[in-house]
Amino acid sequence: MKGCTFKRILPSGKISWGYSIDAGKDEAGQRHQIFKSGFTRQSDADTALAQVLQEKTDGLLVRPNPRTSAQFIEEWFREHAAQCCTPKTVECYRQLAGYILPRIGNVPLQDVSALLLERVYNQLLQSGGSNRRAPKSATGKPLPAPLSARTVHHVHGLLHAALGVAVRWKFIKVNPADACELPKVQPREARALDAAQTTWFLDAARGTWLYPILVLAAATGSRRGELLALTWANLDLEVVPGLMRVSHSLEQTAGGLRVKSTKSGKARTLPLPAIAVTVLKEHRAEQDEFRRQFGLDYRADLDLVFARPDGEYMKPDSVTATACRLARKAGLKGIGLHSLRHSHGSQLLAAGVGLATVSRRLGHSNVGITAAVYSHAFTRDELAAADTWNATMTQAIEQQHVRQ
Repeated sequence: MKGCTFKRILPSGKISWGYSIDAGKDEAGQRHQIFKSGFTRQSDADTALAQVLQEKTDGLLVRPNPRTSAQFIEEWFREHAAQCCTPKTVECYRQLAGYILPRIGNVPLQDVSALLLERVYNQLLQSGGSNRRAPKSATGKPLPAPLSARTVHHVHGLLHAALGVAVRWKFIKVNPADACELPKVQPREARALDAAQTTWFLDAARGTWLYPILVLAAATGSRRGELLALTWANLDLEVVPGLMRVSHSLEQTAGGLRVKSTKSGKARTLPLPAIAVTVLKEHRAEQDEFRRQFGLDYRADLDLVFARPDGEYMKPDSVTATACRLARKAGLKGIGLHSLRHSHGSQLLAAGVGLATVSRRLGHSNVGITAAVYSHAFTRDELAAADTWNATMTQAIEQQHVRQ
């Protein structure tokens, strides 16, 4: 039998109607039935049964699912994220899951609603984080700190992606995250250095192992991982201008270091300014001395431009920490290695270089990303355009007055 309706007489004497349907077998081979009651009329139960039978015919029927949210998320990590995402992305997702699972982990997956998610997001905004410097409770433990709206958006992004897969796997009928209203995120503009400030930063690093890395970052706008994966084979310093081919990126995860493709998945070739070529030639001469000292123990097979004294990969986090320390030494608070990438794009746009050219140089997947990130540079250009128009019109008016 595909399905049927039935009548129940409640203890109060009232009549209630319901339906049942064979939902087939699950992945473990267990047969399931779907029951629903509480209809006041048989016609209502018949209509609901017909709708469910149509869903079964269309392949849209969602069988009862005993999974908790925590069980599903772990299955999603194992069967989907681990296969489709980079290790670094999976690592970030697990950190985000740590905010949400203590609050909804025991809730059955099919009971997760938009209301429940929004309630949890509000809790995270009030006391979802941890802050060791926060006031302590009577037990001596730090009091929970508010979680930023930006982080809550990231948590929602994780849940939205995971629950979307749950819909595709037919564990749930709709994605409850679709209906969530999220807290507003205040736009945060990355700080860009002008030419003088860039010079201060580089001067603070002069004479250190970080100096050539910072120079190339400032001269090309390349990402940290791209610089640390760069090989001498991808550089041609003998042509004018010098050329650099960016094809890989070094990523640091809890499991160690790994080389992957660039963020956009595409390689790009960049002309190098003469300043960068000079610094790289000097750096290569210094690196050759390390090669001589380490001899056969030097990792010549990696052919890295920026490496530890023994030729091994540098740890990206250590490079960033050193860059931030040198920036503070130069009086540039809140500046780091990535700031030089942002500054490179801003300086080029302010100097009148075309948006498409800057986008290709930075390795953005499309021009729209460049336009969104560097809108501040366009604002200055617009102001300059207004001043230019004003000066032109003022001159025309003055000339008109002279003629009269």
